[in-house]
Amino acid sequence: MKIGIISDTHGNIGLLESTADWLIQRQKIAVLYHLGDDYDDVKCLGDRFIEIVQVPGLYDNRYKDGSLPAKLFEQVQGLTILITHSYEKDATKEDLRRSDIIVSGHTHKEEIRLLDGRLYINPGHLKGPLDKNMPPSFGLLTLLDRSVSVAIYGENFKPIRTMELVRSESGLYKTS
Repeated sequence: MKIGIISDTHGNIGLLESTADWLIQRQKIAVLYHLGDDYDDVKCLGDRFIEIVQVPGLYDNRYKDGSLPAKLFEQVQGLTILITHSYEKDATKEDLRRSDIIVSGHTHKEEIRLLDGRLYINPGHLKGPLDKNMPPSFGLLTLLDRSVSVAIYGENFKPIRTMELVRSESGLYKTS
């Protein structure tokens, strides 16, 4: 299963649409995770017929008043995925403990890291050409029976960071 991961679009509909189209048409994603800022941006993707799972960003009034959940848990191919805009702010230690994969945004800085058998993914941002001194980026998560791979792509649709992992009952592990 392939999952596209985007965050921090901040109203940049053109970049959101071109990224989503590439993920849908070229990568054949099954679902798109949108990690907030701005929640309503994905309305422009309604005619793409793709499942979208999303959480609001910290500045969304629906985040502030609790009318939208700040975090979601998805069970995908036997793995628990925590989806949140800012895991530092919204996830408890128990949330992290029970998750195999944590996807979050907020910092606008792309990151893939493995810590204590848990995969942390921040796809970066799609806000504009440069934000917080970082170029735009997005993620692609591929879940297979025995492996997990993640790639962060730049605006030119070329991978800038990748990680291949092996699945086991006790967690995820890097391959050599």
